[in-house]
Amino acid sequence: MRRFFALSLATSLLGGCSCKGTPAPPAAVPDAGLAVRQQPAPPQAAPLPPAPPQEPTAYDKAVQLHQQGRMSGEVGNFKEALAYFQQARELAPQWPFPLYDTAYTYLLMGDAAKALAAYEQVDKLKPQGFAETKRMVECLRREKAGRIPKGTYREFLDVMRSRSPEELERKLEALTKAAPGFYPAWRELIPFGKSLDEQDKRMAKALSLEPDLQSKGELLVYKANLLRRRGKEVEARALLQSLVDDPKSLPSTVTDAKEALTFTLPP
Repeated sequence: MRRFFALSLATSLLGGCSCKGTPAPPAAVPDAGLAVRQQPAPPQAAPLPPAPPQEPTAYDKAVQLHQQGRMSGEVGNFKEALAYFQQARELAPQWPFPLYDTAYTYLLMGDAAKALAAYEQVDKLKPQGFAETKRMVECLRREKAGRIPKGTYREFLDVMRSRSPEELERKLEALTKAAPGFYPAWRELIPFGKSLDEQDKRMAKALSLEPDLQSKGELLVYKANLLRRRGKEVEARALLQSLVDDPKSLPSTVTDAKEALTFTLPP
């Protein structure tokens, strides 16, 4: 959001007593051909002493600890990272980032059970959605129930670090064959479709797998984009407006749909 501030400048007019009886000011005296002698500048006020440094708040300390945890996690010191995240959570229990990264760290460590438990806590803390939490929760629950192979989401994270689009496409296709019910892989494969028909098929496949509410909203916004590319602008806008009006839509879905409604593809 942008905030605009209006500044108003108040001009003070200095008034004095009546000038009656006041002697005229002395004439200026030339000074060796230079300009009229200038009146000496008033003495400058002494600078104020610097304010004493403020003690960092609990939130400030939590931010520092969280950053230290991320740095530790990036170099593979997962236990140390978890310790930092725990300290940050104790100082700022309503701040979701340390808990979210705790869950992610457990997932990188291969402990899906602890990762799921932590993600579920984040989801309770932010029921309207936070980052990838709803997708993580749904997929890890499906792993736990045996609906998709265990370790699928952990493998998906590695796949998404592919170095090139060609490598990413190849690995995503392999993942859909190994875990055909894993909708995030189908979702990521949609843009790789060589034609609109192929993208539509992958879109339909992802939606048929009953994705989480956040993923479903993203897929439907993308579906509206595909409709526009087919020249079906009216149908696309109707779909986007339905997402805006749906009371079950997450705030992120409403935001994405509203943004999509602000433009029209050129003919």
